Parts: sequence; structure tokens; C-alpha cells
Amino acid sequence: MLIGQKLKAQDSLKVNAAVDTTIYDDKAATEGYFLMLPQSTLSQQDYNLFIHNQFSASPIIKKNRLYTKLEISMLVEKDGSVSKYEVKGTGTQLMRNEMVRILKLLPKYTPGTRDGQKVRVKLHQPFEFKYE
Repeated sequence: MLIGQKLKAQDSLKVNAAVDTTIYDDKAATEGYFLMLPQSTLSQQDYNLFIHNQFSASPIIKKNRLYTKLEISMLVEKDGSVSKYEVKGTGTQLMRNEMVRILKLLPKYTPGTRDGQKVRVKLHQPFEFKYE
């Protein structure tokens, strides 16, 4: 009987707070609210330079001499971290994995907000590789 009382005590301690699992998408309409998208903490110039340097140094990208067009979707959390990457488009799986590896090297984003409150946002970023 003592075990039953402990279980009841533990059950009563459970918190039934609603968890916000809403994900906003940078491609979707903003239906009457103000959505501020997450931003890189790097300036646009520093971001482009970082990406360019990482791509140029990658032996996998150097080896892949085929035209490649990818769209990478990433889920930016309320704290600015990226929790999920999805890659669509042409290119080998090795190339896709390398793109994600490079993007994971970036610093955290500034979080996205909806009407001033931090929210989770799915960002889409295209990449295109042409070789001559």
C-alpha cells in the first residue's frame, strides 16, 4: 500500500503545461501577425565569406564536379540553435551531408519572433553549384 501512495504523490506532481510546438515557415503567409525571421549573427558579408571559405576548403565539394542544386531547410529553435536539417535537390548523399556539416559550423541565429515572442521557424536556403 505504501507503494501506491508514492505513485499517487508522483502523479500529482506532474505538470500539464501546454507545450508550444508551432513551427512558422519563411515560405508561408503571415496571416495578420508580425513574423521576424531568424537572422545569422554574422553580417551578410561575413556569412557569405564563411560559407565560401568552407565550401572552397571541402575536399568533397571539390571532388563533386557535377551541377548541383540543393535546398536546405533548417529548423531554428527559440534559442537560435538549429535542431533539424532537411536537404532536397540534386547531388550525391555525400554532397548533401557535407553541406549540412558546413552549415552546422555556423554560430547560433538570433531567434525568430512572432509579435515579439520567440518562436520556432523553418528557414529554406537554396544553394547552387556550377562548374566550368
